[in-house]
Amino acid sequence: MGSLRSNGFKRPVFDPRPLKSPSTDSVSESISSLPQLIEFNARENPDHIFALQTELNKDGLTEGKGNAYIAFAITFKQLDQMVYQCADWIRNVAIPVKQNGGLSEQQPIAIFLESGVGLFLHLAALLTLDIPVLLISARLSPTSILHLLRETGAKTILTSHRTRPSLSEDIHGLAKVVEVKPYTSYMAREPASDTDIEGRVLRHETQKRGADEKNAIILHSSGTTGLYILGYAACHQFAPEEEINWINLSTLPLYHGFGLLAPCLSLSIGMTCCFPPPSIIPATKSTLDLIREIDCRSMMTVPSIVDDILNVSEEGERNEALRLLAGLEFLAVGGGALKTSTGGTLVKHDIKLLNHYGVTEIGAIAPIFRPGLDYNWRFLRLRSDLGLKLHPIKGSRHFRLVGFPIGWDESFEVQDELERNETALSHVEVRILGRIDDVIVLKTGEKVQPRQLEDTLNMNPAIRTAVCVGNGCFELAVIIDPIGDNDDSRISVDDVWELIQAINPSVDHHARITSRNAIIIKPAEKQIPRSDKGSVMRQAVYEIFKEEISNAYRAMELDTLEDGFSLDTSDTESAIRHLVTAVAKNRMSSASLRGDEDLFEKGMDSLQAVRLARLLDSGLRQSRRGSQGQRTQISAEFVYRNPTIKALADEIACLVESHAEIKIDGRGDRATQMRVLANEVIAGWSGQGAIPASKHTILMTGSTSNLGAHALARLVRIDSIDKVICLVRGQPPTTDQADSTTGEQKGQSSLLNRQRHALQTAGICLERGEWAKVEMLDLTCISGEDDIAKAQISNLAHRVTHILHLAWPMDFQRRLESFKPHIKLLQTLVELARDAFVIGNSREPVRLLFSSSIAVVRHHGEVVPETAMQDPLVSVPMGYAEAKWICETYLNHVATHFAGVSPIVVRVGQLSGPEKTSGVWKTEEHLPALIQASQKIGAFPKLDGVASWMPVDRAAFSLVEMMMHRGETPTFLHLENPIRQSLNDILTIVAHELQLQQPFMIPFEQWLQRASEAGEVRSLETFYRDHFRELAGGAVMLDTVKARRISKCLVGSSALERKLIVEYVHRWQRDGFLRFAAMGIDWDGARNVAKVVPPVAE
Repeated sequence: MGSLRSNGFKRPVFDPRPLKSPSTDSVSESISSLPQLIEFNARENPDHIFALQTELNKDGLTEGKGNAYIAFAITFKQLDQMVYQCADWIRNVAIPVKQNGGLSEQQPIAIFLESGVGLFLHLAALLTLDIPVLLISARLSPTSILHLLRETGAKTILTSHRTRPSLSEDIHGLAKVVEVKPYTSYMAREPASDTDIEGRVLRHETQKRGADEKNAIILHSSGTTGLYILGYAACHQFAPEEEINWINLSTLPLYHGFGLLAPCLSLSIGMTCCFPPPSIIPATKSTLDLIREIDCRSMMTVPSIVDDILNVSEEGERNEALRLLAGLEFLAVGGGALKTSTGGTLVKHDIKLLNHYGVTEIGAIAPIFRPGLDYNWRFLRLRSDLGLKLHPIKGSRHFRLVGFPIGWDESFEVQDELERNETALSHVEVRILGRIDDVIVLKTGEKVQPRQLEDTLNMNPAIRTAVCVGNGCFELAVIIDPIGDNDDSRISVDDVWELIQAINPSVDHHARITSRNAIIIKPAEKQIPRSDKGSVMRQAVYEIFKEEISNAYRAMELDTLEDGFSLDTSDTESAIRHLVTAVAKNRMSSASLRGDEDLFEKGMDSLQAVRLARLLDSGLRQSRRGSQGQRTQISAEFVYRNPTIKALADEIACLVESHAEIKIDGRGDRATQMRVLANEVIAGWSGQGAIPASKHTILMTGSTSNLGAHALARLVRIDSIDKVICLVRGQPPTTDQADSTTGEQKGQSSLLNRQRHALQTAGICLERGEWAKVEMLDLTCISGEDDIAKAQISNLAHRVTHILHLAWPMDFQRRLESFKPHIKLLQTLVELARDAFVIGNSREPVRLLFSSSIAVVRHHGEVVPETAMQDPLVSVPMGYAEAKWICETYLNHVATHFAGVSPIVVRVGQLSGPEKTSGVWKTEEHLPALIQASQKIGAFPKLDGVASWMPVDRAAFSLVEMMMHRGETPTFLHLENPIRQSLNDILTIVAHELQLQQPFMIPFEQWLQRASEAGEVRSLETFYRDHFRELAGGAVMLDTVKARRISKCLVGSSALERKLIVEYVHRWQRDGFLRFAAMGIDWDGARNVAKVVPPVAE
């Protein structure tokens, strides 16, 4: 038997990354592959034990005495001989031979074996023959195996007598199935001489490999992709002089990336690894028995085994297990997230816990070492030898990890959000907050990162797993997998509801769970699906628990208040006020809420609107109990249509008294309603005489929007402009801030921080002198009717010469009535402009530019002139566009009735992201949403129209030109790119960049159906179906003749270059909005050509 002692163990020297230009005189570059690493150890450390392969001791099991396991020790010299004997056997049975005796160029050979030294032996043998290896998880279904074989082009699959029966007839028809010999057969044979082996097998030459040689690689079907084995071998932080003389137990399967770490560390630092018997699946008892019997002093495992050890029912047995673990040099846990409570328990019992992690594209990124007092197990310590980098996330204190996958020609950004450990001074340590893949998109389009809620619930010792669901729904639900064998010992819905109520205040409003009916206790007969790495397969959860999820949301529709509230029809307004403050108590108080105030302007969000609708529906149902009439249901649409307490009360009272049905579309005659409101606005206008003014001070709204941020940057860089006053809606002050100087200072700081964030997101950096021109003012200061508001307006009137009004909520759900506060704001700005003209010394009228939309002229016809629209029905039938038509009508009246105010209405077409800065194209808009949906369903809609996209920074420049134009300016102007491009051509560029497979263009109706069924369009579905093609595809063309006479930027506007379109895709990928294209190897073509490989379903 060999030796475990590391005295005299000579460590191989190598680089964990392949080298572009290997030299012949560098020792560190002489080893560049797994076979070379094995040969080195066979030569330099022949008697050191590489591994102990354990097997069940049948005698010990049957007789009930002695050890349960026996161990076969394999030295490095034996391993080397076994590898080449195995390679010789593979060459004879699985590889065609050319006439000249050489090996044919090989496609991958698949390994479908149980985990153990036999699998590692065949892996090394294939790499010795320079044959790509496809490692297939023994847990995969025949369908998944068949898919992998087809996609990689593997025509041979190596199996054992245990795994062969799992293969289907289709697999036997596609590939040559070869049953391997047991590893013990190679141990039993007399070692052949090197000369004999070289004569029978084309022995692997110890040439140095460059980074562009990608032939002998490992393709994993599960867990981490091991493209370069030396990356695993170097994954440690043990000093050269540190003695490694112990056995390391690994419960990880070798077809998992983490599983390769143990044998690779044996090859690099002499840490002998112990493999569990191939015939078993490691569990609590077998793991503890192996530690005891083999005297293992370190272990690599997964969270589930650690959890099971801690949940051993017998206290004495559990304490003995903790004592065993405390004696280990380290306990490395990876392959999935470890519960905070579990980690805390381990550390409390002096167990040296090591957090490990790997990335599919990069490999193992956290090194193995002896954890000391300076190590915090909650964080991952990053390797320093792979060139890993942390990139800050814009507008956040968090980071993304960027690495350089072996075989790739570009960097890769990991789709995890990371928090850095600021207390770690000598190492870089990070904590994973959640994957972008985990994001749940609600029906409203709002995005929820559920990890905070899930992790907090998972900390409870009575909960094994908590999984949030809710894609395409109005709010979240949660599936709870309880710990316990029977109903009496398991956690109850009431207990979970109590936990959730404590968690809710710490998460975003739309991310809260608002009903106990949203809690689903997992049925005992169903299991939460997990990947080989132990992570929850969220999409599969929806399929497995489809019935339970549907029942939960059905029950949520019947929710009532817990205080036994019933709708008092004798005082409907008070009853509704009670409901409103109950569902939005964090934002509204009953005392301060007037009956005519818009609930959404006061801060009600979409989730609260849904909750309010449910409670109104429940109250109405109770009030109608026993009465005849058709059952109707109140939805969030009802609240959007009646956005004040008074409007809701009136409508509910009418329904209660008349038993009428709720109107599906209660807008009635759109044209009449829009004209009446426009006349009301105009009636409030009173013109006065004019005394011109001359100052160049700009008052602007919407400066925190994408367009507004770029407009602000342009304005502060114009020499003739002294000041830009930004009106920004502030947050309501807290009680201790009210009426205090400190509160005002904090409010100013908050406004300034929001503006800084908006500029940063837009990729804009202002110089100190440019910032000096910026002044922030809370929009609410001019919105009231009190003396303070009047004084503020008067102060602004003495300064302002131009007004740029860009602020407008992008909400396609809200009705016209809900936009009244924004129409009122425009009236206030016009009054301010009038006062500024009267007070000022210049004879120039005050210029007011209002940003309108192409949606106002949706039904006009093909070419829209730069004139007023008399017919309100030309607008899109939604409150957003209808309210803008009223504003246009009002400003047209102002332009023709008062010379002191010069309004300009600019109808803006489709804007894209910026071209001159690194800023974002806002993902909330319909075009980015379409591109994201298309990537997820694998196809774009075929659109025959043309696009007139204009970069947002170019549009901002044109808007400023129009506003600052000297001389007479038309009241109506258009802003869209006069150079049109084929929409299909643009989407084809995007599809190619995302590496979608042909055919990636499908009919629009088919695309919309697929996207809807996949839950990818949600709140925009109606817009896509009814209006998108006309607005986005050139059916509505804005004439820009007048605008081009004023804006030089618009005259010189060109089409979007391919480079810019590709850059938009890269920015979205960088920010996690789009996935990076999957990498697969096209064996039928060039070796370095990538194609998309569909995901494998287990």
